[in-house]
Amino acid sequence: MNFGVINESNKIENRAGLSPSGISFLVEKGHTVYVQAGAGLKSGYTNEDYSSLGANIVFTKEEAFGRSDIVLNISPLDEEESKLVKKNQILFGFHHLAVSSKNILDGLLKKNVTMLGYEIVQKNGDELPFIECLSEIAGQMCLVISGHYLQTSQGGRGLVIGGVVSVPPATAVVVGSGILARSAIKAMLGAGAHTIALGRHMDRLRDLEEMTSGQLVTLMASQYNLARMIKIADILIGAVLRPGEKAPIMITRSMVGSMKKGSVLIDLAIDQGGCSETSRLTTLEQPTYVDEGIIHYCVPNITSTVSRTSTKVLSNMVVPYLLQIAENGIENTLKTTTSLAEGVYVYKGQLVRKGVAERFAISSKKLDSLL
Repeated sequence: MNFGVINESNKIENRAGLSPSGISFLVEKGHTVYVQAGAGLKSGYTNEDYSSLGANIVFTKEEAFGRSDIVLNISPLDEEESKLVKKNQILFGFHHLAVSSKNILDGLLKKNVTMLGYEIVQKNGDELPFIECLSEIAGQMCLVISGHYLQTSQGGRGLVIGGVVSVPPATAVVVGSGILARSAIKAMLGAGAHTIALGRHMDRLRDLEEMTSGQLVTLMASQYNLARMIKIADILIGAVLRPGEKAPIMITRSMVGSMKKGSVLIDLAIDQGGCSETSRLTTLEQPTYVDEGIIHYCVPNITSTVSRTSTKVLSNMVVPYLLQIAENGIENTLKTTTSLAEGVYVYKGQLVRKGVAERFAISSKKLDSLL
């Protein structure tokens, strides 16, 4: 089987679809891998790193798409890339179709593609393996980001997150109680921040409290509690995740406006539209803006700032699935591998995610009926 890795640096994406190590596993099994020149440079991988392990370097995105049965992308395909997709191609990546363009989606559906989204691959009912691995990175990045932008020189409140003798620590408020929230909470508590979590699931809040040995303050995420806690936040982290769906708005403009000026808001849900009324997409080149006197960090590909680590993690996660498909075919693999079946957005041109279908007023079918 032929696999393709495209260069996404034009979208300010630093991660690569596969690491050289990941490619070696495919080549050892007799498969062919085409890597667009420069795809790994921002992750610290040269073309020679890939070719020395058996990859074929191609010099245009057209060729990477044109030669491949399966294409691996990281960020959602843009209009130019979606036009290069071949009929019946299989696409692996972060597609975030719930916040995609209808024109792009319509064009891909007409090409009879199969689309598998890392963000919705699910195991054991509620585990999101790709998100969980990257969440560990994102949580640590929240600490780095908030510590940087709280500095006076960055327009922040001039705080040290953990506090010092006679000076209390910063207050971090995390909205959400799932995978993203857990990682951010661990990082903030580890740095010594006074940390508060608000969620809508009692069992998850209980798990978080047990995980932190009671160090974490937990509340139900009612509008009343959100307004009270956000008001005292020095660091506000939006960590609301609904797999395959648009993120709900839980943080209102008035809540943000009540915060202390120079505080930092990090919206980890921005990949799926954001969970704050004041959030809008930013980039790694221009990661922040100020609204209501609050520094907003709304970069959708936050783990791209540590691209080498992120590329290795994603490659390690996806290669076993690629080998299964190459050996057994996509249909048999989806029949026998429930976790991957949960990650299907589109199967051979048919949308199978009800939430996405409703948003775009497109018909959908259950995947089981198509296999």
